[in-house]
Amino acid sequence: MTADELAFDLTACDREPIQIPGAIQPHGVLFVLSPPALTIMHVSENVAEHLGAGVHDVLGRALEDVLTPTSARRVSAALTDGAWRDENPVRITTQRSDQDDVEYDGIVHEHDGVAILELEPAHTAVGPSRTHRPLLLSAIERAASLDELSTLVVAAVKRLCGFERVMLYRFHEDGAGSVEAEEKEASLQPYLGLHYPAADIPKQARELYRKNWLRIVPDRVYEPSRLVPSRRPDTGGPLDLTYSVLRSVSPIHLQYLENMGVRASMSASLVVGDQLWGLIACHHSAPLPIPYELRSAVEVLARLVSLQIGALAEREAASFRRRRLTTRETLAGRARAGSHEQDILLPLLSSDRELLELVDADGAAVVVGEQVATCGRAPETSVVRAIAAWLDDHATSAPFATSELPRVCPAAIAAKEVASGVLAIALPGRPPRRLTWFRGEVIRTVRWGGNPHKPVEADADAAQSLRPRHSFELWKEEVRFSSRPWTASDIEAATDLLRSLTELDLERQVAREQRAIRVREDLMAFVSHDLKNPLSVIWLAATMLKAAVDSPAAGDPMLRAKAAIEKIIRATDRMNHLIADLLDAARIEAGRFSVRPRPEPVDDIIAESVALAEPLAHSKRLAFRTDIREHGLVSADRERVFQVLSNLLGNAIKFTPEGGTIVLTAERRDGDVLFSVEDTGPGISSEDLGHIFDRYWHKPTSRAGGSGLGLSIAKGIVEAHGGRIWVDSLPGAGARFYFVLPFGKAGREDGIDS
Repeated sequence: MTADELAFDLTACDREPIQIPGAIQPHGVLFVLSPPALTIMHVSENVAEHLGAGVHDVLGRALEDVLTPTSARRVSAALTDGAWRDENPVRITTQRSDQDDVEYDGIVHEHDGVAILELEPAHTAVGPSRTHRPLLLSAIERAASLDELSTLVVAAVKRLCGFERVMLYRFHEDGAGSVEAEEKEASLQPYLGLHYPAADIPKQARELYRKNWLRIVPDRVYEPSRLVPSRRPDTGGPLDLTYSVLRSVSPIHLQYLENMGVRASMSASLVVGDQLWGLIACHHSAPLPIPYELRSAVEVLARLVSLQIGALAEREAASFRRRRLTTRETLAGRARAGSHEQDILLPLLSSDRELLELVDADGAAVVVGEQVATCGRAPETSVVRAIAAWLDDHATSAPFATSELPRVCPAAIAAKEVASGVLAIALPGRPPRRLTWFRGEVIRTVRWGGNPHKPVEADADAAQSLRPRHSFELWKEEVRFSSRPWTASDIEAATDLLRSLTELDLERQVAREQRAIRVREDLMAFVSHDLKNPLSVIWLAATMLKAAVDSPAAGDPMLRAKAAIEKIIRATDRMNHLIADLLDAARIEAGRFSVRPRPEPVDDIIAESVALAEPLAHSKRLAFRTDIREHGLVSADRERVFQVLSNLLGNAIKFTPEGGTIVLTAERRDGDVLFSVEDTGPGISSEDLGHIFDRYWHKPTSRAGGSGLGLSIAKGIVEAHGGRIWVDSLPGAGARFYFVLPFGKAGREDGIDS
């Protein structure tokens, strides 16, 4: 058989309709009844062996004609209002002329519109004593860890039922599984710690385990007893035996048990949160019937263990949530405190320790459009971009996690040492904005129960058929291209962070929209008010100019024309300054303000500013001094920094009364150049200090002219250089404005966009 044919047959095994086998195990007999008359629709062909009546003697008759009237009434009562869930097993007595009465356990259930009655010979159950049972349940409830619980359960089931081997088998995300606990006879080969491929318990079998908590094979050596008729007379379809206890087992599974040397088996499901978590798997080398009441005790035990597994998992998850809550709040706070001009994800990288601790990652990367930033052990930028592009095509809006990224994303193979596992979240919108955590490759040796690449083997005696592998000897495999798996707690932490970031991002979007509305309103108010004055001057001066030309007799027309032209020029200059300020303010608000810093001599910048400001200061009889302690270079856009100093010096001159003093200082401060402008004016009140750099802001009682944009623009210029600006002042004690710019290095020329 070729590899392709083998893969095809494995897929076919996964689709085997094991819930509709059309037959039962022959140690009991099955009736399918049509309610409410309980007319027999189907019966297993072994009915004569158990009841002495042939198939055709039974079909179509009422149940009370086949069983004793008392037994039929018990079945009818069990089917009333679903009472069978509590009444099983129903005591059934059969009467045969050729032998004494036989007692059966009647197991009743309803499914798919019919009632199913299964009869098993009654056996005396040797279960836990009345004193031992509460001790066992109490011990399970007290189990503080999964290992303790698993060890306790397998020992209890072995003691209750007498199987030679009892294992606790846990399913992994890919359907494979491993033996987490084992209680066995000393002579048996241990299976503890071994892994088994998903094909050993195929998908449809796992789904049956999820629905029906018990599967019993008292003896794998049997001839299946077929159901008669083979298809339902009412629908024409096969009979669904999902919840049957006698349902015949897949021939492949029976062969699997034979290859393991097992004659009897029982499996009890462990279901956590409606998902199949694992099995309590029991094996015996000889036939071993387990009475219904004892099986029920095991099922109750399995349900209690399932609840305890869920409780332990929730307790662990709650502990993780508590520990990670502070970390998540720190990260959310970092994002909230970041600049509004910066994407909300980027500030998280400045808290790299908390960011990696949140999900126990080795590295992380933020991708915002073409921008990439990383921390910790992360792939190169080009690989991060390739992984992000792959995630754009394969991940949904929910967190995406895999511990085997190189197996599905070829771009990650080159970075397997740092990116074998990824956990990624993405903020809504375009372009994609994604935060991805990385885990490095963990090379590990997996101990398999047999070769996992040969879960089945081609049958040499039967063309195109398969049989389970014969060997279950220890088989070791080195596993590469995988990381430590991401836990549900990791994914929950990522989900919570994504929720916080999404809420904050929406808040920012709303704030930006509101800010844009305010800017438009402020602009309209400014245009309607401040630009009206120079326009009025221009109109008036033009009228005067026209009058001078039209009426030369009224004084000297040239002098009058010259005066009008000067007013027009001043008003036009004023309008140009206002428009330039408006454009600068709009660019700063939109994050598109640009500067081109280069190394500039501090002395030259100071000299140019003094040349303009000193005559104005002397005209007001102000003392003007400079204190230059730094004569090196500053990284500055010359015209823009001159604009800042002109604004600060102009304000100082404007607000300082005659006889006052203004001091301009430049000095080295660590790796920066610190500029300051100090005056002896009236100072600034504490309530006004918080608004001094706001756009369009004027002190309510101020009569000073101006657009209210100067200091706002100065702040934007300084921050575009990577510096900062601030003010110290007390009412009546003057004010001192400071700003810092990076120290300049010869030969350096940068272009910075902000």
